[in-house]
Amino acid sequence: MNIIWFKILTIILIIAAGIFGGLFPTRKNLSKSGGEKLSFGNAFAGGIFLGAGLLHMLPDSMENFGKLGLNIDYPFAALIAGAGFIFVLFLEKVLMREKAADTLNNDETVYPFVLFLVLAIHSIIAGMSLGLETGMASGMVIFIAIIAHKGSASFALGVSLVNAKIRKPLIIRTIIFFSIMTPIGIAIGSVLSEIDSNRTAIWFEAIFDALAAGTFVYIAVLDIINEVFETPQKRWAKFGILIVGFVLMAAIAIWA
Repeated sequence: MNIIWFKILTIILIIAAGIFGGLFPTRKNLSKSGGEKLSFGNAFAGGIFLGAGLLHMLPDSMENFGKLGLNIDYPFAALIAGAGFIFVLFLEKVLMREKAADTLNNDETVYPFVLFLVLAIHSIIAGMSLGLETGMASGMVIFIAIIAHKGSASFALGVSLVNAKIRKPLIIRTIIFFSIMTPIGIAIGSVLSEIDSNRTAIWFEAIFDALAAGTFVYIAVLDIINEVFETPQKRWAKFGILIVGFVLMAAIAIWA
């Protein structure tokens, strides 16, 4: 399959996952068994994100910085990954929490839209890293990581909007807009990958692979894994499923 058609297919699947996950809370409440399945799915996604960030995106960034021949012995990829981690930490744990505290006694409908902003930034950065890829194997790794989490992230946003008693037409528009954030990132990354200057393209890929690595590790550790293990039920099963996701990424690293 041509890489362009592969990216078009990923865009369709990512949008579908985002819309389905986000609109599901408007139709029905999760049963207990449904909640457990969602928790197991998140555990698997946590392993996928952790493996994709550490075993694929960060090494790819290091490799691209090596191609640039900067003649400076400095871990630029790790620095940028750390900056991406800290930036999302600031958005979600500092800025968003501050906004949430400010709105508790005022307009509580602001909180879900701050959550939307944080998730949208996640999505665009991840999408750009996928769009910058020119190889099917490495692109498939990033796609698996994105699709494994897109539905649950959109579901969390949908639940937040429903709980804030937002009108359904606005919920639908918000979810659709969120669902196209990753494809927007893919489009931007694809355009950047076609830049005539090979060195410039390598710069873009090195930087955004590192940023995505930092955000993927953040999502895995502080968003997904932390939430999955907040409840003590079936911890061993969830831990096993998380390991399966990580091992899958480790196995793919043999070829990608």
